[in-house]
Formats: sequence, C-alpha cells, structure tokens
Amino acid sequence: MTPNSRDAFKASVTADIEKHAAELDGGKTRGIHQRVASALLLESIPMQSNSGLDVSDLTLAVLRPDEAGPEPKEALERLVGCCWHTYPMPGGRGWQFRYEPNILKQIEERMSQIPLEDAKGRVSAEVHEYFRGSVFRLVAWPSSARQVPESADLQLVLCEDERIAKAVVAYSDDADPKAPIPRGFKNAVVAVTATQTSLNSAVDRAQRLLAAEAIEREHKAGEAGKLVREQLQRLKPDLHKHFRLQACRAFDQIVLDGGFIGHMDEAYQVPDAQVMERAQGQTCLKRFLEAKALVYQPGDTLDTHRFLKEVLPGAVPQPGVPDVYSAKAVHERFLAAPGLRLVPNHDIVRQTLLKALNDGKIAIRLADGRAYDNKGCVEGAEGQRRRVASPLTSLALDDTVLVTPVSSATAAQWLKEDKETPKDRGKGTPPPPPPPPPGRVTARSWGDVQKYGAERPLVNLRLQCKKPADSAVLMQLAQPLGADALSLDVTVEGTLKDGGDIRFSATNLKPNHPTKPLQVAQTIFNAVGESASYDAALNLDFGPAGRAGLEAQLRALAQDAPEAIQPQATFEKPGGAS
Repeated sequence: MTPNSRDAFKASVTADIEKHAAELDGGKTRGIHQRVASALLLESIPMQSNSGLDVSDLTLAVLRPDEAGPEPKEALERLVGCCWHTYPMPGGRGWQFRYEPNILKQIEERMSQIPLEDAKGRVSAEVHEYFRGSVFRLVAWPSSARQVPESADLQLVLCEDERIAKAVVAYSDDADPKAPIPRGFKNAVVAVTATQTSLNSAVDRAQRLLAAEAIEREHKAGEAGKLVREQLQRLKPDLHKHFRLQACRAFDQIVLDGGFIGHMDEAYQVPDAQVMERAQGQTCLKRFLEAKALVYQPGDTLDTHRFLKEVLPGAVPQPGVPDVYSAKAVHERFLAAPGLRLVPNHDIVRQTLLKALNDGKIAIRLADGRAYDNKGCVEGAEGQRRRVASPLTSLALDDTVLVTPVSSATAAQWLKEDKETPKDRGKGTPPPPPPPPPGRVTARSWGDVQKYGAERPLVNLRLQCKKPADSAVLMQLAQPLGADALSLDVTVEGTLKDGGDIRFSATNLKPNHPTKPLQVAQTIFNAVGESASYDAALNLDFGPAGRAGLEAQLRALAQDAPEAIQPQATFEKPGGAS
C-alpha cells in the first residue's frame, strides 16, 4: 500500500470502524461490528477487485470459539446499511472497503441541498395518501378551524401540529381568538397529528430519499454512473420503505373534543411487512378508536335515562311546540352533546330512539300520521283513529319524523283513540290518508333524477366523473338545462412517471376560467398516468326555489350521459317553485 492510499484509507477507518461500527456495538470495546469492519478493511487493502470477504470467510476470521451473540453475518448486514466505504464485490459474492465514499456518503452530503419545504411536502403527500379511505371523510392540512366544515359525516382531519388539531375539534371558526365559535358537530370529527420530534424524523427520511432520487437522475445513463445505479437499485427500496414507515407512524397523536389526546401505539399500526400497501391509516385509526371505546359501534345504544336527561332536552324543538323534536334535530344533538363518543353514522341515534320507545319513555309520529308508543301504533284519519298491534322497527332521521316524551300533552294527543260509533260499526277501518310529500330530496341515480324531475323543481345538479375523457363532455351535457350558474371542481394527484408527487385542485371555478382548470388537470393526469387519482364535477344551480318543467331535459340528459358520469341532484318539494 502506498502512503497516499494509506492516508485515503484513514477516512474509512475513522468513519466506519471508529464511528459507525462502534455505534452499532453500543460502546463495547472490540465488539462484533468493529471486528467485522476491521477484518473487511484489512482484507481490502490490496485494493483489487477480488480483495474482500464473503460471509463464510468473514465468519471464520472474526468468530471466537467461546463467543455467543450476534452472528458476523448479521453484523455485516447492519454495517453495510450505515458505512460510507463498503462496496459489493463483483458478482455480489462478498464485500470490501474502498477509500472512495459510497452512495450512503453521497446521500448524506446531498441531503443538505434538499429544501426543507420540499421534504415536508413529500411527507404531507405520503401521509395524505396513507389516510385515504371510506370510513372517514378526509380533510387534510387545514391552517385554521374554519377550513374544516361542519358535517354530520365522520371527519378525519390531518393536522400539521397539535395546536391546529385542538382548534379544529373545538371550534368551527377561530379567526377571532377572543371569540371563537364552538364547533357544532364535535362528535363527528377526530384530528390526527404528529409530535415535533417524530415529524422531524420523517422530514429527515424524506430528505434522504429525495437526495437519492436526485443522484439517480444525474446518473441514469452512461458507464460512469453504472456503479451508482447498482448501489441505488439495492438501497432505494429500503430508503422508500423506511421513509414511509416513519412518515405514516409519526402521525399517531389522536385529538378529540374535550382535550383528549391519545397515542396510537404500534399495536394499532400497520405491520412493517405491509407498510408499502396504500391507504391503511383509516383502518388503523378505526381499530384504535374502537379498542379505546371512543366511537359508537354497530348495535350500541345510549342509556335511555341519559338520553332523556342529557340529549333530548338539548335538541332544537319544533316551532311553537317546545316538547316536540324532529328526528333530524335529535341526530344533530347527538353530534353536539358533550360527553358522547364519536358518532360514525345514524345507527346509534336510530337504535337509541327505538330503545327509548320500547322502554315506554317517548312517543314517535311518522309523516303519514301513525303514532307509536311501547304498546303499538295508533293510526287512521282524525275521528277514526284506532290502535293496532304494529311495533316500530325503523325510522328515518329527517324532519318528517317527530319525537316527544310519552308524558307530554302532545304524546297524549298523538296516541288518542277515537270511540267507535254505531254508524261506524261494520264499515271497517278506513285506510290512512296518503302521506304528505316530504321536503327536499336528493337523487343519486339517473332513475331517481327522472322520477323526481317529473314532479319537483330542480334546485341543483352535480355531474361527477373520474376520468379526463368523461369531463370533456360535461359542458355539452349541461347546456340544454340552462342553469342559473355553473361552477367546476377538479382534483388530480399522483406520483409522476419520472419521480416526485403532484397534486392539483380547483374548486368553485367558472368552467371558462382563464386558468383552464380542466386542461391543467388533463396535463397532470397524462404526466402521472393511469394510476392518477382524478375527480371532476360540474355543479349546476337553479336558484333557491329551484326550477320546474325540466322533465324532458332531464330524461334526455339521462339517456345521453356516459355511464361513467354520475349525478347528484337536489329537488324542492312539489310546487316549491314558481
């Protein structure tokens, strides 16, 4: 060995034996990692392509007869994962030291050139993708509480820090810190965030991965970059896996209304072997919430006494009737009442109402005039109301279903039976009158759109599709309807073919906006490919009262619309428009 090469090897000794190997040995003098690194270094000194050791030779060189503990093979695997001067020998039959820095050292040096915001953006995109799903409505990265809407649907809010997480579950608007507006549906929102330490570790992993991708782009062709490509081919899968693992598991702080902050430990996290599978965050969160009894599950009901004392009196009563509440108002009270768990759907409300009914504590009246208590049903036209043995087994949670305590004067009126007169005998009980038409309805199929369009004014219509090719015909389909106003929503995101993630979103824009949102989305979709997530919707508004007389146009629209375009239409009650 020449003096120059001896000096060059000092970097290997300092970095990989005195630092990396010693750290792996935990301070132990001449531990297994230091002995493996030393043996590999000495065998590499001739500096020839075949200078090095395979696993068998390495074991023979360093293993002591009286030693029990980590095998040299395991020590070698850990060393090559952190050392800056280890290289695979030709043919992959072993490892050797070189004084040139390997790809790990190059990545370390390149990391400082990766902007912090780029790394944070990569973390945000990865976590956003991980927490996609159908269990929760996802709201990602709000900067204030007002960006999280009030919704009866269960919402999962990804937050950059604990301060924002606490704000979004407590307030619907915190623009004025001195007078924030409390959140109404607080039992339908859960926030997930990360500690600063965990987030910093994820950002560090992102910088490491971005550095590797930058080096890969610079060496993607040519003989000179062959060795770099070979090293990256082996290293990148681990870099990506460790980045995803750290990014997704960093967001394990669960925040609910009332100041509860829980830590979602590894028992509720996705296993390491499955971490590269997409969109598992919502499933893990649901499992955690259920295990900690923080969300109502199928079959749960609220104790009847608690329902009557804490929930029902807090619901908004019907105008002029302080002891009568709509089922919709009861549902909304469940979403707002203090001390309750998360309300994932209508089941807990519906089952609690039926339980209170069967316990003899409330009466329920349906839109067609039928009134129920725990003894059955009273039905029929005024003057001819009779009791029948017909229990209530289900009900809609809307404004047409009314609830009152069974002890109220209103309940007595609902359940009053009319005496049968001699004139009525033998006539039988007449059928109940037809139910009054309900208020606004929503149609989500073309069949329902045509059905309601024949008898109701159309208030608004949303045409939604999942591919750019289908969005190209949205304006053509909408034109015959002559809506008062049109607006466009479009979102596209994914991983670009040459690396990197991208997301574009436009909301409530005019279709002819100069930014050309559909064309921009098309360009991004083409750059990402078929794996892109794409969603476009054209919203047609027909005024507060709606517009009648669109039966023929809606029938033609249903016939002309491609199968991939799905409708969502809101109709006013019959006669609701002039």
